[in-house]
Amino acid sequence: MRRRVLIAAACLALASCERAAAPSPEAAGGEAFRHALSEDVSGEYRPLAPVQIDGVALESVFIGQPSSLEAWEQGRGGSAPVVVSLRTREGVIRVGPESYQVTDQAIRFRGLGGGGVTVSLTGRLDQGALATARRNLGDQTPVIQGALSIGGHSAPVRLTLWGGD
Repeated sequence: MRRRVLIAAACLALASCERAAAPSPEAAGGEAFRHALSEDVSGEYRPLAPVQIDGVALESVFIGQPSSLEAWEQGRGGSAPVVVSLRTREGVIRVGPESYQVTDQAIRFRGLGGGGVTVSLTGRLDQGALATARRNLGDQTPVIQGALSIGGHSAPVRLTLWGGD
């Protein structure tokens, strides 16, 4: 019996996470979620140098394929197409968007981290550097340069396309 209660509690917790990650109907198709891309900028971007704010470190920024951005913007759900991953003492927290704008030249992201703390990222996206990083996996070319803000405290960021292990 106790095992069933624990499984039910875990399922409820996971279901609430999915609901929190899905776009609200009023945000779908609005200005909260928007992309305008002529090129594919999808991938995982990692800091070139450690970025820490109040003991929280930036792990990575994920930008999904244009099709996943479109699905999210049209309110069809699925996995969040833009995610900021932060490392805390408790482990990695993946912050989904409350809003995002992704264009050929820039990214703007805002979400809620643990404890309802606002997490935002703004950055300039360099298409030439992205092309170089795609050609030269493991290249340390800064592709996104901007700022990360957690709870009102900011730090500069320089991100490169991560090519895997």
